[in-house]
Amino acid sequence: MPTVSLSFLNRRTINKQVCRVCQELAELKTERLCPGCTRIKALLRQRFPDAGRMMANVREEQCKRSNCLCSACDGRTLDPHPFYPSGPGRREIHFHPRCHELWLETVTGRPSGPEQIIDIS
Repeated sequence: MPTVSLSFLNRRTINKQVCRVCQELAELKTERLCPGCTRIKALLRQRFPDAGRMMANVREEQCKRSNCLCSACDGRTLDPHPFYPSGPGRREIHFHPRCHELWLETVTGRPSGPEQIIDIS
């Protein structure tokens, strides 16, 4: 009986690491983000191109309602979540906790999440 080797199927090694925002184990994209976080950050940049200027004098609050629409990923919220109240010429902005971390990065331009500490001793 002939045998067939299928070793060519396993040649690609997938390097999975932990996303610095959502802590998901995935093949990371740019900025040490998983594909989901990368997509949300791109949506935030697209939807809020002038986020830093727009949010300069707005204070973050905690929304206790459920079923609010997240401004980043368009998903519905289930638990208490961060939001920014409406003001003149502005609507309320609600976020899931993960989307809010990415929002803060977009506004400040600095990465959030735990930094990797490498011990070379």
